[in-house]
Amino acid sequence: MRVWPGDAPFSWRATSSLEEGAPFESTCFSASAHAGTHADAPAHVLRGGARAGALDLKPYVGPARVLPLDGQGEVGPDSLSRFALGVSRVLFQTGGRAFLSPLAAIRLAEAGAILIGTDAPSIDPHDAPDLPAHGALLSRGVALLEDLALEHVAPGDYWLVALPLKLEDLDASPVRAVLLTEG
Repeated sequence: MRVWPGDAPFSWRATSSLEEGAPFESTCFSASAHAGTHADAPAHVLRGGARAGALDLKPYVGPARVLPLDGQGEVGPDSLSRFALGVSRVLFQTGGRAFLSPLAAIRLAEAGAILIGTDAPSIDPHDAPDLPAHGALLSRGVALLEDLALEHVAPGDYWLVALPLKLEDLDASPVRAVLLTEG
């Protein structure tokens, strides 16, 4: 799982092993809450914001549209495809190279988005100290998924299931994001 520079990488160890004579297998793991595909909670950027355990699950299940976000660097509101506006859940394929400007994030929220996802490690540039697109979305009640695995997904409409874990005190939660098609 990819991790943000400075975050704790995924690691695990066996705590009980059938091979060593135990009656069962058991393991433990540790990682940053932002490792791999994850949902950011408002507490990630908003003082007093909700933590991962308090996230409303409704935005994480339902119809979603996968859209390519061409180019590199910042994507402003005028660069958003008309197919992104008015969609409740938008998942951007960026190849990890594009991020949203705060104004693009606001435009998506005002157009009715309840969840924005990206295959990039962040919807903000890696050097943004205050994560302005995060703040623009999370302060408006828009759920956020990052580091989605979309490289083999065709653009189009899907059913998204990406439930965050009920981790009460964390600022993010790992998710296993699944895109379903009819049939």
